[in-house]
Amino acid sequence: MTWTIKQMSQMTGISVDSLRYYEKYGIVSPGHTENGYRCYNETDYLHLQYLVVLKYAHFSLSEIKAVITSMNTRACDECNRSNLKIFNRKHKELLDMASNYQSIAKLIENLLPMMESSDVYIENELQIKAYVKDIFSQINDKASINGKKSL
Repeated sequence: MTWTIKQMSQMTGISVDSLRYYEKYGIVSPGHTENGYRCYNETDYLHLQYLVVLKYAHFSLSEIKAVITSMNTRACDECNRSNLKIFNRKHKELLDMASNYQSIAKLIENLLPMMESSDVYIENELQIKAYVKDIFSQINDKASINGKKSL
């Protein structure tokens, strides 16, 4: 089965312009019909599904391209080591992000009742600022450890 670029855009939620960009970047390689229209197949669809999932998980396009490229090659130890390195690093980053999101969710949960009354907010303002400062430090410390200068 094959699909046009418009159909693939509708199926994946990826804009037509982005599909063209991903083709130019080498993440997908749709065929072309006799009249030059792009023609996406099952493999392209699978690669785009991976792209959407990995992008959602904050993988860079170069990381996504490396993973998808390895899917198109014969299994080898070098590919496995490369992907293992990418996935191990990303796994740690995601665990750190999940921890930070849980802290932020807890902050919001604690803030919600305070929004009903300015008196309650004022009473807890110093505690809130300290909590935000703590979360900020955790995020920056983890970003520094992972080699990221800023968010």
